Amino acid sequence: MLTRSFIALSFLYSSLVLLSGCSTVKQIETNPVIAQQLQTTSVDQFFTHDYQHTRDSFNQAVKLIQNENIPEQLDRQLYFLRAFSYFGPLDTVTPDDKQRLTNALIKLSTLQAFNDSPRLQEHFAVTLYLYYNTDDTALLLSELLPILNTQLTRLAKQPATEANDYALWETLRAYGLLLTDARKNNESALSKQLIDANISQALLAFASSPESLRAQQDWPRANAYWALGQYRLALPSGEDGNPTSAALAIDTAVAKIAKADVDLRGSIAKHTYTLGFHVNAFAGQESCQQRNEICQIPTLSEILPINYPCSNSLFILAQDLNQQELALSCEKLTSQESSFHQLLQTQNTPTANDGNYALRVVAFKNWSQYNAYGQLLFDIQTDNGGMYIEGTPSKPGNQATFFAYRQFWIEPEFAIWNLNHEYVHYLDGHFVKYGGFGHFPSKMVWWSEGLAEYVSKGNDNPTTFEVIKRDIEKAPTLAEIFATEYKDGQDRTYKWSYMAIRFLAENYHDDFVQLSHYLKTDYFEGYELLLDELSKHQQQFAVWLNDQAAAFENETAQAPAKINKLDRYGYRDYLIPSHFTQNNKHLHF
Repeated sequence: MLTRSFIALSFLYSSLVLLSGCSTVKQIETNPVIAQQLQTTSVDQFFTHDYQHTRDSFNQAVKLIQNENIPEQLDRQLYFLRAFSYFGPLDTVTPDDKQRLTNALIKLSTLQAFNDSPRLQEHFAVTLYLYYNTDDTALLLSELLPILNTQLTRLAKQPATEANDYALWETLRAYGLLLTDARKNNESALSKQLIDANISQALLAFASSPESLRAQQDWPRANAYWALGQYRLALPSGEDGNPTSAALAIDTAVAKIAKADVDLRGSIAKHTYTLGFHVNAFAGQESCQQRNEICQIPTLSEILPINYPCSNSLFILAQDLNQQELALSCEKLTSQESSFHQLLQTQNTPTANDGNYALRVVAFKNWSQYNAYGQLLFDIQTDNGGMYIEGTPSKPGNQATFFAYRQFWIEPEFAIWNLNHEYVHYLDGHFVKYGGFGHFPSKMVWWSEGLAEYVSKGNDNPTTFEVIKRDIEKAPTLAEIFATEYKDGQDRTYKWSYMAIRFLAENYHDDFVQLSHYLKTDYFEGYELLLDELSKHQQQFAVWLNDQAAAFENETAQAPAKINKLDRYGYRDYLIPSHFTQNNKHLHF
C-alpha cells in the first residue's frame, strides 16, 4: 500500500521531471568559440547567409537559453533561433535537438524575467510556430501549449504598448499558424495534438473578452477569429460531408461573440467577423447571406473598381492595378494567342455551341483579398492559388472568368500570378475542348495542365527540369501521365504533363493536333484510341527524357542561397496591426 508521503514525493518528482522537459537526452558540450560569436555578433548578421548557421550553432544557442537568465542575452539567442529557421539547414536539426529546445523553453517559462518581458514572450510564440509545426514535434508541442495559453491570458491584461502588442500578436499568430499547418491533414499527429489540447477554449475566452479590443482597435479579436477559423478547418471531417457537432459548436460560439460585438459596434464588428472568421473558415457566400446579422458582403464596385478592356474578347476587373500594370497584363495575354492557335492549328475557330466570347480576368491585390472577396462576391472556393471557371459555354450570357491576384511576394516587381497559364485554359476551352469543364470522362488533366504550362512557358521552364533531373529514375510512363488525376500531385499534374505535351509537340506534332481535333469534335473515343497508340512511343519518350535531363544545366549551384520562407498563404495581410513599425527587431521572411 502506497503511503501518502510516497505519493507526495512521487508527485514532486514528476513535477520536476516535467519542468526539465521529461528528457534524458545527452547534453551538448559548450563550444566557447561558437558561444562567443552568438553572444557578441551583431544580430543583423544572424539574418544573412554570411553567418555560419550550423547545427552546432543551433545547439549552442539552445544551451545558452537553457543556462541563461539575463533578458538581453535570452533575447539575442531566441532571435538567433528565429534567424536560423530562415537561413539555417533545418534538415540537420535532430529530434534530440528539438527535445533540448523544448527543455530550454520550459526552463525559460519559469523565469521571472520571462514573465516580465513581452519581448521574450514574443520570441517564445514565434519559436513555437517555426519549430513545432510538424508531426514529429507534436508531443513536444503538447508540453508548450499550456505555457502559450497562460501567456495569452497574461498579455491580454497588459497595457497597450508596442512591445506588449507585438507579444500578443505573435501569440495569436502562433495558434493560427500552427493550426494552418495542421489543417492540411486533419488526421495528422499535429492536428490531433492541437485539437486534443482544446486550444479553442483559450481563443474563445480571449475573443469574447473586452481585452480583445485594444486601444480602440480590434486587431486582437480579428486575429483570434482567424485562428479559430483555422481550428475549425483542422477538426476531423464528418463522414457524410456535413459539419460535425464540434465544427457547429465553434460556429455557434464565434457567432455569439460576433452578435454581442455587433450590438455594441455595428458594421465595424460585422467587418471584423467577416474577414476574421467567416472567410478564413471558408464558409462562403451563401452562409454569409444567411448570417447577415453578423456577416456582410460588399458591392462589386467597392472591391473591384477598375474595369479595363484589353480587346473585344478580354477585359480585366482589378482592385488596385495602375494603367501601366493593366496594359502590361493585356499585352502578356494577347501576345500568346497567336502561338496557341499556330501550335494547335485552330484556324481561330471556336468549338461548337461555345458562347464564351470575352474572358473576364479578376485581379485582386493579393491572396488575402482573393481569399476574402472571391468567396463573398463570386461564391468560389478560394483555398487555392487562383482558378479559371469556364461555366457552361452553351448557356446564353455565360461569363468565363479567371480569378487571380498580384504576385505580391516579388514586389516591387509586378506580375499577376499564373496569368498566362490560366489564359491558356480559356483558349483551350474556347477553341479546342467541346463542352464545359468535366464534359469528357477522363484523361484530361495532363492535357489541360500540361498544355497550359507548355504554351505559357515554352522551353523556358527550369523548375520543371529541376524535378525531371532529380526524379528521372522514377519517371512516369506516357500511359501513366495520360491517366493523371489532380490527386496524383503537383509534379505529375504540371511538370510531367508538361514534358509529355512537349514531347508530342516536338516529335509527333500531327498526332498532337489530331488529339485536339478529336476533343473539338467531341469524339472522345478517337482521342482515347490515339492516346493508346501514342503510349507505344514510351521507349522513345524515356530516351528523350534522359536526353533532356542530361542537357539541362542545373543552375542551383550558381543561384543565391534560398531562404526558408514562411508559407506565403499562411497569414492575412489585413490582420497585421496598422500601428506596427517594420524594423529589424521583428524580422520575418
